[in-house]
Amino acid sequence: MSVDVGHISCESESFSLRKRTIILYILLLVGLTFAFAFLILQHFNGANSVLVNGKPEVIPSLREWQGGVGLFTLTTASRIDVDPVYASSLQETAHVFRSDLFSVNGHMLPIISTNTTHPGDFFLTLNAGDAGIGAEGYLFESGDAVTIRANTTHGVFYGTRTALQILLQDPARSHIVKGMARDYPQYQERGFLLDAGRKFFSLTELENYVKLMSWYKMNDFQIHFNDNAIGGGVGLDWMHSYAAFRLNSDHFKGLAARDGSYTWQDIRELQDIARQHAVTITPEIDTPAHALALTQYRPALANKQNREFLDLSNPQTYAFTNALWNEFLPWFDTRQIDIGADEYLQSDADRYREYINSYDTYMQKQGRSVRIWGSLSQMKSTIQVHTDVVVDVWNNIWANPVEMVKQGFSIINSNDDLLYIVPKAGYYHDYLDTRLLYEKWEPYIFDLANPRLNLQPGDHHVLGGMFAEWNDKLGNIVGDADVYARVKPATQTISEKLWSTSQDISYDQFEQLAMQIGDAPGIYLS
Repeated sequence: MSVDVGHISCESESFSLRKRTIILYILLLVGLTFAFAFLILQHFNGANSVLVNGKPEVIPSLREWQGGVGLFTLTTASRIDVDPVYASSLQETAHVFRSDLFSVNGHMLPIISTNTTHPGDFFLTLNAGDAGIGAEGYLFESGDAVTIRANTTHGVFYGTRTALQILLQDPARSHIVKGMARDYPQYQERGFLLDAGRKFFSLTELENYVKLMSWYKMNDFQIHFNDNAIGGGVGLDWMHSYAAFRLNSDHFKGLAARDGSYTWQDIRELQDIARQHAVTITPEIDTPAHALALTQYRPALANKQNREFLDLSNPQTYAFTNALWNEFLPWFDTRQIDIGADEYLQSDADRYREYINSYDTYMQKQGRSVRIWGSLSQMKSTIQVHTDVVVDVWNNIWANPVEMVKQGFSIINSNDDLLYIVPKAGYYHDYLDTRLLYEKWEPYIFDLANPRLNLQPGDHHVLGGMFAEWNDKLGNIVGDADVYARVKPATQTISEKLWSTSQDISYDQFEQLAMQIGDAPGIYLS
């Protein structure tokens, strides 16, 4: 039998080729399968990253955010639902929210009190169950309904500000991205001082500032109720220099300024508005310096070296100042009172320090506490000022911040180089340098050029910060609109730095956001 070896060899080679071809096809198929699976996986991952909502941009920025998927939608059937357990406590907050929501988008929502929320509702409750957010923080849960939880009415109120700011940025004014925020301030003191002593502001204008502050979660509105022209106490014509005391009571006839003052009813109305907006009104009657309005009223109490200073060697000075506080202290709700105490005669440091301690004791007996303008570094004495007094560190020479903390004082950063606005004066700031503050300043920084004057991050002695608007040029030289135009951007920037621990967007982006969020609902500008 013969065998065709060549034929067998050809068949073998043909089989081997087919085998290799099949293997290649299998490998190609496997490769394509893996590639397709990878593309599918990437597609779904990409879809998830798009659908998970990023942190909403508000001022001040949210501290913590966990994004959800989709949008909360406000409808014609939406309601403001107040937890029945806390209905009485939250009624004012609910009504302010309803009014402001109407200003933002024209929806006038009914206020109800149930535990059953429907899609499109807002639910307000004091059942937060989170001690870590403190007295002003809140939990913000945006799903089919929006739930705002807090430990206090202030926290719930701040949560409504967040809701309104997000709605304001939506073209339809009706949508909030779904997700959860845990938001709370890093500093308890977030303040603004207005010099109403040298320039009178109407009650409406003061209420505008309350609303502006609350819109940006600022909480302390300090009003400087008396002052005078710079250098007004020197010279023979001191009795005719400009000076003003802005509180008007029949018990002190002739003391209130003729170009504008506030009655008890005015202060009551202002504080009621402030309470509704989570803002404290801190009154300041400035003594023993900056007191020309008082010495013009009682000339025998004037210091002979400078007539704008009260004479602390005269026992009648204490009798008169006691009478002032006995009359006006009951007008105010706040626990902390500012007694001024800045820039007094350095040669009279002992009496000056005794004066502060005397009024600290006086206020304690009235259930109050004392705040002063920092002057203790210059007013040197062996007499120790009570360390329960809170110090506004406004100038590093008059009150060295490191020194104040070593002595045991709690302090507020109100540094003049960084945080003072003095319109049209040619010194300090005409407008605050908000870019510098946003990018480089923190509330524990008192001097950007000299780190030895700064404190450490997290130092518990630093209660927070306060910027100030001073009207050294007096009266109508600076118009109401001039002041507001300077205060608004300062409020936006300072609120961000006092509430949040880090800034997620650039200053240019922040400035655009600030323009978009703008004025608070309910502000009436002339």
